[in-house]
Amino acid sequence: MSTKKKMTFLSVSFVMATLSMLCQNVSTQMLNTTLSPFANFLWNSKTMGGLLTSFFNIGSIVMAFLSAPLIEKISKKYSIVIFSLLYCFATLLFIFVPQESATLFARLLQGIGKGVITVACSSVIADVTPDEQMNEGMGIFGLGSTFAMAFGPMIALNAVGQGNHYNRMFWVCAAVITCGALVALFIKKGPVKETPQGEDKLETYRGVARLIEVKAMLPSINYTIFFASFACVVVFSSVYAQEMLGLNASQISMFYIVASVAMLIIRLFGGKLADKYGELIMIVPGHLCIVALLLIFIFLKEGSAAYPLFLLCGALYGVGNAAVLPSMNAIAVVDSPEGRSSVANATFYFMMDFGILFSSSVFGKVIDQASSAALGYQVTYAWSTAICIFSMLLAVIFLNRKARAKRTK
Repeated sequence: MSTKKKMTFLSVSFVMATLSMLCQNVSTQMLNTTLSPFANFLWNSKTMGGLLTSFFNIGSIVMAFLSAPLIEKISKKYSIVIFSLLYCFATLLFIFVPQESATLFARLLQGIGKGVITVACSSVIADVTPDEQMNEGMGIFGLGSTFAMAFGPMIALNAVGQGNHYNRMFWVCAAVITCGALVALFIKKGPVKETPQGEDKLETYRGVARLIEVKAMLPSINYTIFFASFACVVVFSSVYAQEMLGLNASQISMFYIVASVAMLIIRLFGGKLADKYGELIMIVPGHLCIVALLLIFIFLKEGSAAYPLFLLCGALYGVGNAAVLPSMNAIAVVDSPEGRSSVANATFYFMMDFGILFSSSVFGKVIDQASSAALGYQVTYAWSTAICIFSMLLAVIFLNRKARAKRTK
């Protein structure tokens, strides 16, 4: 019986990697939700809020690109531990050195930590999950981001409170990411997928091929474009809801709770559907949900209908993200050679972060420089809608099973 048939992703390593990723996701969601209002509160600048996101993603991109050989050298387990502690240290800089340059440096360090943690955790999952169950395995692994979507913003917004207690929120964030480091210590070196005749081992590759998996590039680029289309929601939804819709912190946190419930439902059933019928059955509806969300945001105004529609957007956001991310991640891993899971995941997350890197900084400037904040948001969401439609067309053309079969021959 082959090693593949014996594998199960319900192992200690799978669970611990998922919990470590949960801690990283909760910390990231806490900061994503509050740093734009934090910058607006401290420096009265949405551009700075965008830059804090951009610097985070610069660090994440660099380390996603360089992480594969590093992870293979010091092990996935200790990569998670070391870079979780680095993330913690960077978070504490917000408390002790609350200056613009220092916070940008802190975000760069956090991005470095996130880049390595994400690739290492994803690679643990890919190693212990059979290819024919990859969508299901990635979907279950992604439940961590689902719960993070619910609890991260809620914890952060309640920690900040009405008195703008950002330092309290940073302390909580540091504690959460430290828990991720402790959990990772329990990851075991279990069975991994066999590499046929050793031909695909990392050391057999040279130059850029050691860092980038070519066969993972198309789904990675596609998700980059998709991620760019809703980056404005990730970065500016909290301050948008406050300024344009007149919602308070408790109401805004409900957006993420609704999103997490929607994500949970899709994660539980979407992976099996994608494994059976192909990833496009999840990818196309996921894109359409984000398009609908962005169109609602364009026309949404303060009033009695604002809050229910805002919550509907939360559901659309949850469905769209949960449907597309694991499906495209699974394509990137499955279409790559065996033994290259770390590099395939590194490629996927390296490319993914480009989407939010440029869009967050550009959209922040658009909103700041527009004649009114309302116009700035409308232009941002209109461009995002066009980007999302373009991403969906690319997926239909290049990520269908026939096109993938030709590329993997």
